[in-house]
Amino acid sequence: MGINKKGKRKICVENKEYVWYVNEDYDSPYYVLNILSEDKSLIVSCPLKTETAYLICKGIVFQNQKTSGVWNRYLLPFIIPEIITPVFVAGIITWATKGANATLVEWNGRDIPV
Repeated sequence: MGINKKGKRKICVENKEYVWYVNEDYDSPYYVLNILSEDKSLIVSCPLKTETAYLICKGIVFQNQKTSGVWNRYLLPFIIPEIITPVFVAGIITWATKGANATLVEWNGRDIPV
């Protein structure tokens, strides 16, 4: 099944198509940047304007490794800009696909401990 692209932006990174969009998270006070690969192997969400910058991996591949499919949270090694741009989105995609040694953090239900 394909991805609904209505209201979403497309980006091509290393000859692979991705869709990204920002929406309000209904379970928290944050807006969230969502990025999905066309084949849905990479699915990540990045809460915006949080105290600690982190990314939630929801897909089956992260940093070129298969995942268990359980949502995992990783500290971002860079700062989230005030305005989300395609350059920033491409940077997250590159880090999430080609990067290594991401720092896994446990979520305690309230915040992300550093």
